[in-house]
Amino acid sequence: MLYRRAGGVWLANSDGKQNYRLKLGDGVAAAAAWSPEGRSVLYLNIPSDPHKLRNIREFTPDTNEDKAVSDTTQYACFERNADASVFVGASGSKASPYVLLLVRAVHREFTLCEHRASDPAMVAPIFSPNSQNVFFTSDQHGKPAVYRIAVDRLVEETDEGPAR
Repeated sequence: MLYRRAGGVWLANSDGKQNYRLKLGDGVAAAAAWSPEGRSVLYLNIPSDPHKLRNIREFTPDTNEDKAVSDTTQYACFERNADASVFVGASGSKASPYVLLLVRAVHREFTLCEHRASDPAMVAPIFSPNSQNVFFTSDQHGKPAVYRIAVDRLVEETDEGPAR
């Protein structure tokens, strides 16, 4: 099992044994999820140096290898698509409250829309199982609502695969 606690990411067997904190990059892990094949952990790193950009990193528990995937535009949260070739994130910037796509192969972001949520962490963008839509929440019109953005012209369709 993978879980977050006290700014770190922890791994434990289902029986609770071998419970240990992963040795991740310097800073705080704001979000974490298994890669599609289940061999590594993708996480949002907030560096301890406030002048450095937040970034997505990948940690492989079997080898204790931690490597950068890409810098981000100050993501507050993120999610991967079914094959982890594209990420969707919500910017935590008050000046640029955007939902963004990050293409892993070229380390490039594309703005999808403004989320204007009162709390960027609530946006929680996520891909549809086939990667053709992005869903997110926002209270930009006074009440929480779910929004959908078609990204079929930007993101290649993926197999729906097993439910997460």
